[in-house]
Amino acid sequence: MSGTTIILAMDDDSEAIRINQILSSSNYHPLTVLNWKNSQWEKINWEKKNQLLISDNSTPDLVDSTTLDLNSVDLILIDDELKDNTYFKPILKELNYSNSAKSIPVILITSNSDCNDTEGIDLKENEIYLSRPFHNRELLLTFEIAFYKKNMEIALKKSEDKYRSLIENADDPIAMINYHGEFLLVNKSAALFFGCEEEKFRGKTMWEIFPKKHADSQMKNIRTVIETGKSHIFESVTLIRGEEYYFSTNIQPMPVKRGEPGAVQLIARDITPLKKVQNALEKSEEKFREVFNNANDGISLHYVDNGLPGKFCEVNDVVCQRLGYTREELLLMSPKEIINQETKEKMPEVMEKLSFDGRATFEAVQITKNGKLITTEISNHLFNLQGKEMIMSITRDISERKKSENQLLRILAGIEGTEDSIGIAMPDGSHFYQNQSFNKLFDYSIEELNTPMGPVKLFKDKELGRYIFQTIMNGNSWDGELEMTDKSARIFPAYIQANAIKNKNNRVIGLIYVLNDITERKRVEYALKTSEEKFRNLAQTAVDAIIIIDSEEKIVFSNSSLERIFDYREEEILGEYLDTLIPQRHMEDFQVKLDFFHQHDREMGNVFESFGLRKDGSEFPLEMSLNTWKAEGDVYTTFIIRDITQRKLNEFKMKMRGDIFQLMSQNIEEVFWIIDPLTGQIIYMSPSYQKIWGQTIEILYQSPRSWIESIHSDDKDKFISYIFGKNGRTIQHREKVECRVLRPDGEVRWIKVRAFPVINQNKEIYRRIGIATDISNIKDIEKAR
Repeated sequence: MSGTTIILAMDDDSEAIRINQILSSSNYHPLTVLNWKNSQWEKINWEKKNQLLISDNSTPDLVDSTTLDLNSVDLILIDDELKDNTYFKPILKELNYSNSAKSIPVILITSNSDCNDTEGIDLKENEIYLSRPFHNRELLLTFEIAFYKKNMEIALKKSEDKYRSLIENADDPIAMINYHGEFLLVNKSAALFFGCEEEKFRGKTMWEIFPKKHADSQMKNIRTVIETGKSHIFESVTLIRGEEYYFSTNIQPMPVKRGEPGAVQLIARDITPLKKVQNALEKSEEKFREVFNNANDGISLHYVDNGLPGKFCEVNDVVCQRLGYTREELLLMSPKEIINQETKEKMPEVMEKLSFDGRATFEAVQITKNGKLITTEISNHLFNLQGKEMIMSITRDISERKKSENQLLRILAGIEGTEDSIGIAMPDGSHFYQNQSFNKLFDYSIEELNTPMGPVKLFKDKELGRYIFQTIMNGNSWDGELEMTDKSARIFPAYIQANAIKNKNNRVIGLIYVLNDITERKRVEYALKTSEEKFRNLAQTAVDAIIIIDSEEKIVFSNSSLERIFDYREEEILGEYLDTLIPQRHMEDFQVKLDFFHQHDREMGNVFESFGLRKDGSEFPLEMSLNTWKAEGDVYTTFIIRDITQRKLNEFKMKMRGDIFQLMSQNIEEVFWIIDPLTGQIIYMSPSYQKIWGQTIEILYQSPRSWIESIHSDDKDKFISYIFGKNGRTIQHREKVECRVLRPDGEVRWIKVRAFPVINQNKEIYRRIGIATDISNIKDIEKAR
């Protein structure tokens, strides 16, 4: 290893030469060699220059410090019998041999055969023992172990420093306490809370800080966590400077070194104000009942029975009125008896969250006494009352809200799916919503129009645009035809309907406007006014089939595309009824849709799907756009018909691709993931994650950074940069990186990672996809070679 400084001190000259040769052959150089054998100091010249030879009769005063730079020493390899040598001890002392902060590995060559390892290698605290006789491979393996151990100690220290920084800057009081009640660490928040400096806590015990009664109670919880190894959240009262404080404390077990007493980390949250309110309510039953029964939401208290909701012990009037039971009836029941089966299936998960966090909010469907279903939102709080675990539930009827939400979702789906361009602006005229049709029509993003009066740039006549906005903001509406301009400066005619958005107090809080590009309509109108022939030319050149029927549903016009789609020539189809083109078994459904549009006086551009019948009797899916109009006292309907066979095939293929993707992701050995490039959030992780990372996907979703933290510290930066595309780089599909995964069980797995971006139609990175392959076996083979 180039640039590595190693001290070699052996009692036997030949053994020192042998070790030097082994190490030099493996690129461990230069070496500084110390040898106790000859009677005086002398310098020798082996293959390496200026190597130092020290005899056992020499004195430390003869050491040449310019030849041997002790500050640059990376490793010490000495004969076990020489480590206590009178003249060698000063060198070890200067190297701070006993100071673990230096992290200088020490390898002792010993003739003792007590090593536990079958290859004669034994790790004891800060020393590594290698027994004679040893092979070249054993010596080199010992060196690799020593340097690996050193790197791990350095990485651990960095991690500890980072952890300490987070603790020190936390807002909540945090402390580390061992099994004996001794404070190992307190952060600034804890020290400030107790009104003393951090240093004064160190070495003190719980009983020196708190009254014995409170210290005993807290130590009981601390020791339970240490003995079980499971985190616990509890509420307790503590006497500080003569005043009572209530805390919600999260106790987590901490890893400790072998032989040291167990320890925990406490994160305390001051809940004294809440407790004071609760105590006040308990002291006044009359006030409690008044507040309890006059609340807008249903409030109930029930016990916890074997980890599940037990019987009600209190309910307010809202609960009784909503469910139709009397208070006496409900006190004989439990929450499980008033919820549907789907909600019951949620309860184990809700109770687990309650046990861990102390709070849980979820949606539930409750069943009234007469069988009516009510959608509710329940906020549960777990607490102890007179030594018993209880749950307070605040239940809100959200049936109307859910209906509104579903209605809004349907409205939003309709807005996004419509061909009309829709924009919504704030009172100052800045945009905050526009649908897809709007984006396509004007090519402006929301950000570009999200400035006061920003949408005015869409109007060719800017003064007219300002006038329309002012008219709407005065509470009026406006509609009409005008000329608009898009981002490319294209000017086109449009029809606009603009209305004010008002709150329940009739105050204008914004405006909404619907735009239609009527360029085509204008062109058609002009063509119809000028010449019937121009209309025919337009219709005949259309890709879609166009037919016109009269009030008797007879075909009076068809274009050439009809022959291409239905195989009927114009002279064959004119005068025939419309049902000639529709399969008999679909005619009833088609007629219902047609009647609906006629009865409701639908506007042009309405589209629906049905089936068509070709001349040869074959059927195919089609899409129809229709418009009804009057001329010379008769009613006509124009149909624009499109063969959508290919579209349906594409939809089927997309569904098949989705099914294949799910099947593939659940059966391949490689780990496959999808990441949101903006937030870094994991959108999908394949089940093979557990095989390589050694932990479940549930744990990953609870701790989204855990898979990153499992990457070896030497590989972490390049892994993060690669999968997230940092430093402004766009990941190429052919690139890959190799990294090490440190599993929770201590096993190290090598992975090869490939990642690439997914680009949407706007040429933006929409998703980042990655695949990790386990190459540990390949690495083992390469290492063996």
